[in-house]
Amino acid sequence: MLIILNLGENMYLKAVEINGFKSFGDKVYIDFNRGITSIVGPNGSGKSNILDAVLWVLGEQSYKNIRAKESQDVIFSGGKEKKPATKAEVSLIIDNADRYLDLDNDIVKITRRIHISGENEYLINDSKSKLKEIGTLFLDTGIGKTAYSVIGQGKVERIINSSPKEIKSIIEEAAGIKKLQANRIEAQKNLANIEINLDKVEFILNETRENKNKIEKQAELAQKYIDLRDEKSSLAKGIYITELEQKEKNLSENENIKEKYQTECFELQEKLNKTLERLNTIDLEKEEVKKEKLLIDSRNKELRNIISEKEKEKAVTSERLDNVKKEKLVKEEYILHLDNKIEKKLEEVTELKNKKDEISKNIVEMAAANKEFENKILNLENIKTEKSDLIENRAKKIRDLELEKQLASNEIENNERKLKSSQDEVENYKQELEEANKKLLINNEERDLVHSQLEARKEELVKTEERNEFLVNQLSEISKTINKLSQDIREFEYQEKTSSGKLEALVRMDENNEGFFKGVKEVLNSGINGIDGVLISLISFDEKFEKAVEAAIPGNLQDIIVEDKEVAKKCIAFLNEKKLGRVSFLALDTIKPNRREFKADINGVLGLAADLITADKKYQKVIDFIFGGLLIVENIDIATDILNKNLFSGNIVTLTGELVSSRGRITGGENQKSTINQIFERKKEIKILEEKVADLKSKITEGSKKREDLSIRLENYENEIDKIDTLEDSIRKSIELLKKDFESLSEKSEKISKDIRSISFNIEDAEKYKTSYQDRINSSFSTIEDTEKHISSLKKDIEADENLLKQTIAEIDALNKQFADTRILFLNNQSTIEQLEKDIHSKEIESVELQEEKEKNSKFVTELSQNIQELETLEEELQSQIEEHTKIYNSENRDIETLNEREQNLSNEERELSKDKSKLETDSLHANDRFEKIAEVIEKIKVDILNINEKLNELVEITAQVIEIEKLKSSKDRLRSLENKLNNFGDVNLLAINEFKELKERYDYLARERDDVVKSRKQVMDLIQEIDERIHEDFHTTYQNINENFNKMCDETIRNTEGRLNIINPEDFENCGIEIFVKFKNKKKQPLSLLSGGEKSMVAIAFIMAIFMYKPSPFTFLDEIEAALDEKNTKNLLGKLRDFTDKSQFILITHNKETMKESDSIFGVTMNKEIGISKIVSPDKITKILSENKENN
Repeated sequence: MLIILNLGENMYLKAVEINGFKSFGDKVYIDFNRGITSIVGPNGSGKSNILDAVLWVLGEQSYKNIRAKESQDVIFSGGKEKKPATKAEVSLIIDNADRYLDLDNDIVKITRRIHISGENEYLINDSKSKLKEIGTLFLDTGIGKTAYSVIGQGKVERIINSSPKEIKSIIEEAAGIKKLQANRIEAQKNLANIEINLDKVEFILNETRENKNKIEKQAELAQKYIDLRDEKSSLAKGIYITELEQKEKNLSENENIKEKYQTECFELQEKLNKTLERLNTIDLEKEEVKKEKLLIDSRNKELRNIISEKEKEKAVTSERLDNVKKEKLVKEEYILHLDNKIEKKLEEVTELKNKKDEISKNIVEMAAANKEFENKILNLENIKTEKSDLIENRAKKIRDLELEKQLASNEIENNERKLKSSQDEVENYKQELEEANKKLLINNEERDLVHSQLEARKEELVKTEERNEFLVNQLSEISKTINKLSQDIREFEYQEKTSSGKLEALVRMDENNEGFFKGVKEVLNSGINGIDGVLISLISFDEKFEKAVEAAIPGNLQDIIVEDKEVAKKCIAFLNEKKLGRVSFLALDTIKPNRREFKADINGVLGLAADLITADKKYQKVIDFIFGGLLIVENIDIATDILNKNLFSGNIVTLTGELVSSRGRITGGENQKSTINQIFERKKEIKILEEKVADLKSKITEGSKKREDLSIRLENYENEIDKIDTLEDSIRKSIELLKKDFESLSEKSEKISKDIRSISFNIEDAEKYKTSYQDRINSSFSTIEDTEKHISSLKKDIEADENLLKQTIAEIDALNKQFADTRILFLNNQSTIEQLEKDIHSKEIESVELQEEKEKNSKFVTELSQNIQELETLEEELQSQIEEHTKIYNSENRDIETLNEREQNLSNEERELSKDKSKLETDSLHANDRFEKIAEVIEKIKVDILNINEKLNELVEITAQVIEIEKLKSSKDRLRSLENKLNNFGDVNLLAINEFKELKERYDYLARERDDVVKSRKQVMDLIQEIDERIHEDFHTTYQNINENFNKMCDETIRNTEGRLNIINPEDFENCGIEIFVKFKNKKKQPLSLLSGGEKSMVAIAFIMAIFMYKPSPFTFLDEIEAALDEKNTKNLLGKLRDFTDKSQFILITHNKETMKESDSIFGVTMNKEIGISKIVSPDKITKILSENKENN
């Protein structure tokens, strides 16, 4: 693309700033230098979007021309991880140091901004402006959305294929006559407005003249009326002054009475107010008491729950304490049992030791004698001892097992009690858990219901907000439509008013018979009965027959149709009397129809005039009389052909006004506008205006109806928005309440869930205790069973050992019988000692074992004591807490009793005050009645005084004397007499005097204004003529220069090719056009439509260069203009551009390497395909890339 900016002397484009436009999602600032700058980049990178941006900022309204479907397509639409833009903005920064543009700024910034809503903003130097102002700024500079400075992709061929009028528009831009054309359009609008104003002034001037003449007599009558009115006013003022004095005296007396009643009312009201104030205070205090009671109830409920929880916890603790105490008691009893056993064992040991000592003294003496016996019996004794020890050990073991069995039985009994307690505890906890789960289920159901209601209300709110947004958008759209309709209606009303004014003037002219001969006009205005009207006013026909009718019967069209010949005679007598000239009359009772027939079927014959003209049936004889012998045809050839063939015996007239008489005389030519022609024109204009006025009224009615319908819709939408706002508030409040309910129920669910978890933990602990107790019971039963089995086995073993022992004892007994009693005694003593030692040893072991068992149980008792102490401490703490909360609870109850007592006292006081209030209200009502009655009397007197003062104020300018009371009646009689006289005047225009003066002044002013408007009209018409002359002169000068330049550029750029511009229809400058012709070497001259694509491109470039030679454009944009050119022609084109660099700045969008080589500066455009954003590559980077490519190549 090539962008050419003509700078005048120094002006050039410094930069373009793009933000959010098409692919430029991020803000870019592109600096430009003088000379030639190239913009390069791959296809689809967004190069041409720079051209679109420049076109757009210059005011391009057709989005098709900037390759978009609608306004939103120019706003960056977003990409991967890149949000869409909400607006697009482009700015041109221009160096205007030479003041080429008509702005007193060195730098001119032109900005256009569009929002996602479609709203456009235009700015000049960051100040809000209008599109028209930007267009005016660049008028005749060659810069603009449609100027020759903008040559986008494909526009080269579009220039070649442009219509002659479009080529002419380019030449006009170069000629700098756009401003002149704009001034001419403005002057034409002014002229149209002046014409309308002139019609208005003429119309108002005529009305003012008529009104001035009418009002003069009314002014004289008004003066007589004013004289009588002044006398009446003076007398009335005197009467009013006397009455005023009387009223004021009565007022003073009644005011004193009123003051007394007012004091009484005030005192009663003050008492009543104090009573009401105290009653309000009581209500507030009672409300406060209720709030305090509710607060205490709430706290008591919480305390009751806490006390109940603590009592449950205490009960559990007490039960556990009892179980532990029972277990401790069992253990202590067992320890006492062990102490007794240990004491017995120790006593037995002492006794055995004493007995042993006594026997030991005797046994020493018998030792020798018994030694032999001992040896003999030793073996048997050893056996006996062994068996005895074995039996004893087994017996001891049985005793231990019996004790263990007893302990296990005690343990079973103890654990069964604990198990029963744990089972009861588990059942209680399960019952609590079931109740808690039910509460949780109910609470969750309520919470879910509230949540569903909350979500439903939220959805309802979203729908309401969406509806509200839709209605707001509808309001905006309807408001815009109403504003547009109102603007259109105002325009239609203005047009209707203007057209109606003009129509009224024309109708009035028609009614006043303007344009008719003086005699015709006077007869029509004479008021003679029986006159129907002028022929031309009573007939109608198609507009195309106008010239034919005027040419055929010019003298008959102003004939007057009358009822009969007597009316005609009266009219002629009137003309003779007034000497008003001659008039022709058509008396309906004397005229004879003269109708000829035409039977031939010839093309171009339109028919008899009598058949083509319409009128009322009563005038058919007149139609046949005037038009019955007239044939209307299309042209003179048909007329002469019919005459030569004797096909018609009457006159023949053509549509263009040639008349062929029945004898062959042919009359033709063009007349100046005649009186009849003016009447025809007026009738046509009246018809056009009537249709226009009717159409405008219809549009006004239709527009008003639409506006009214839209206003109703607007009001309905506004009402609906009000309702929606109220509904939204209600929904939001409902949502807040539901949120609070939901949060409250959620908190309650959480609390219940915590309780459930706590109960579950308690159940789990109780179940563990229960399982532990059951395991202990089972273990104890198992121990008893094993012990019983072991005891049974030991008893069997003892029985066997006892049998063996008996045998051994029998043997010992036999030996003992063989020895002497001494031996027996010795052995007995010795045996006794041994047995005693064994017994002592056995007793000592048993004592140690019992001592260990005691220590073991004592340790367990200590643990149980510690457990009991802890449980007792916990029980005391719980009891303390229960007592503390119970104390608070009882205190709160006492507070409630105090509050109840206070509430009762307040109610008693309220009843007493209510009785006082009723009495005070009754007394106050009676006092107010007395006060109001006297106030009404005073108010009536004041109204009378006010009325009198108002009447006196109306008569403030009137001089009067105070009337004595005695003369008041006679004065009133005189006043009535004057009023009767004034009433007899009937309708009197009191404003007539001033109106007459004002109308005369207005008439003089309007006459001067009419003269000024006529003068202005001439000045504007002269200005339009002057502008036309200047436009024609500048255009033809430019045309000739560009024509010569075009021929020269064709010769230079296309080698030996002739080029020429040719004006088509030069006699009609407004509708003329220009065609481009070229003649290649060895080819005939031909229009561009017959050229090849390459030839068209070269011709277009030659045409653009020809314009540059005459007037280089400050801004000209060429997008890949050299794309269709070969290398030679490209170099040739760039050489021509180089010739203009001292005056113009060139910015080229191109793919051509030759173009890049010839550029003074270059920058690139690239695109991130993922997010669709174009980026600018700096000139340095481009230069580096080109250098590297050059080295690689």
